[in-house]
Amino acid sequence: MQSHMTFEICRALTQLARELLVAGEQHAGTHVLAQGRVYRVDVSLEPVPVDQLQDIINRYR
Repeated sequence: MQSHMTFEICRALTQLARELLVAGEQHAGTHVLAQGRVYRVDVSLEPVPVDQLQDIINRYR
């Protein structure tokens, strides 16, 4: 899954991932209010196997 996200969104997701890992968690779920609607948000961290890292790096070139 690849989408075009702003640097700020990527940075915020990286910070969230760090905070989850420090807390010993790999999943978070909540609800947020944005633009007048309530959204369900689920975040799941899944480690990438070492043999797939080069493919991941190539996606960002």
